[in-house]
Formats: sequence, C-alpha cells, structure tokens
Amino acid sequence: MNLQAAGSKKQVEYIPVDRASVPYSFDIKLDDRTFTLCFRYNDQGGFYTVDLSITATGEVLCYGDPVRYGRPMFRSVEDERFPIPVIIPYCLTGDEREVTKDNLGRTVQLYLHERKSEDNVSILDQEREYTDRQPEL
Repeated sequence: MNLQAAGSKKQVEYIPVDRASVPYSFDIKLDDRTFTLCFRYNDQGGFYTVDLSITATGEVLCYGDPVRYGRPMFRSVEDERFPIPVIIPYCLTGDEREVTKDNLGRTVQLYLHERKSEDNVSILDQEREYTDRQPEL
C-alpha cells in the first residue's frame, strides 16, 4: 500500500495491518520473495508480536518478534533470507510515540525502507533523522 508523506512528493509504502483480526496471518510479496507474517497480541505484556516465515518452504525465520515503535523489525536475527526492505513501525505525523493495541494499523503503520547500499543512506541514519525530528514528551 502507498501513502504520500505530508509535505512530500515521495510515496511511502507500508504493510497494512488489520488489528481487529489479530491473531491472524497473511502472505505478502516483498521484492522477489513471498513471506508469511503472523500477528499476535500479548494481553499480559500489552504488545504485538510477529512471526516471519518463507511462504514457499514454510521455514520460520523469526518467532515472536515484538513490534516496537521506531525499531526495525527482525533486526536481531536477520540474514540473506530476510525481506529486502526494512520494516519499521512508526507514525508519519509524529503524533504517536509507541505501538499500542489501538494505534497499530491506524496511525502507526509498518513502513518499508530500503536497506543500505552504496547509493543511499543507511536505515540507521534514516532512523536517527526521524527520531531527531520527533517532539519531546
């Protein structure tokens, strides 16, 4: 899905999440590979988790990765089998500072960003730039 960032002509892609359907799974094609994402909500801890697997083989790449605001998903365990784009949950307007049961899929989306290459800024630099623009609470 595409969304235009406020004040920008650049289209921003994100993975739509239907929080009313959680727990649920769906397949999504990211670049040249199809993945299965399985969303769950931990009522006791008050957070979402996501499982990631390769649809074609069923191989689970990550189980129970917590969805944290501004933190690239699956980062601690990624390798060449993981999606090419980096998935980061955040709010384009800056009105949110965390992922909650009510805002995921509404104001907080799972945005897709390019990985570091010779020609672009690293996702860590993008993340720092985004964090620097956020208002203090």
